Amino acid sequence: NDKIVARRQKYPFELSQEALQVGEEIKGKGYHKIENFFDKEQQKVMLQIKDTISHYVDANINIKKRDSNMAFINQPILNIPDLYKIIFDDRIIDIATAYFNCLPAVTSVAVRKSFVSSAAPVSNQFFHLDYNSLVKLLKFIIYFNDVDFYGGPFTFVEGSHKRMFDNWWNLHYLKDEMIEGLYGKEKIRYLTANFGDISAADTRGFHKGLKVIETPRIAMHICFLVHPELTGPGHQNETPYEKGFRIKREDFEKLPDHKKPVADFLVKE
Repeated sequence: NDKIVARRQKYPFELSQEALQVGEEIKGKGYHKIENFFDKEQQKVMLQIKDTISHYVDANINIKKRDSNMAFINQPILNIPDLYKIIFDDRIIDIATAYFNCLPAVTSVAVRKSFVSSAAPVSNQFFHLDYNSLVKLLKFIIYFNDVDFYGGPFTFVEGSHKRMFDNWWNLHYLKDEMIEGLYGKEKIRYLTANFGDISAADTRGFHKGLKVIETPRIAMHICFLVHPELTGPGHQNETPYEKGFRIKREDFEKLPDHKKPVADFLVKE
């Protein structure tokens, strides 16, 4: 609360009615999807980004980690040209601001390609919640290709960001059967989307990336917070600035002044 108040006082803001409505829906259900969010010019940039990601994965360049299920791009804001143009979209910032009731900042960006494989599901392909913040966080989910049920959509348990169960902190990865028993199968939402759409979710609620069955998926998750991400035992410490995600200083300088605070927690290099 102190950090929200401090950022609210430091960075004045105005919000559109649309952003306020989206923010309220996320507060209620935990997620929201907007179809045809990106215009044709932005989609051209996104197709170039998609080609870069595919090249990195195929050539095993700038890869943070990979296994049979997926490959993660290392420092994506730094290493993928023009990615910052999508991340710092005014409407994305407005929705995040409406949700926090202050101007938050980007803390991390995950870009991955998920493969069709016979390997067993791993880590974030099981239901879990994020500990980046113990109070409030918001992630935007962007696909660089159309994603139907068989393409491994982001999957969210509606309302789980507001209602937990006893001893939830002792469990990390949960099986579908447990989630269905706790929240009801009807609360599991598969956020399928087309190229050009965007989704947002408070990932303190239970979520996962459904395992890809038929079509490889390229996706990006953008995390917004009012403090650096929490880390260490018990997630009680903020990530030191120098260990944060990175952005090219020349890209940061290209941002208009009203967007620069959104990069407060990113290392400029």
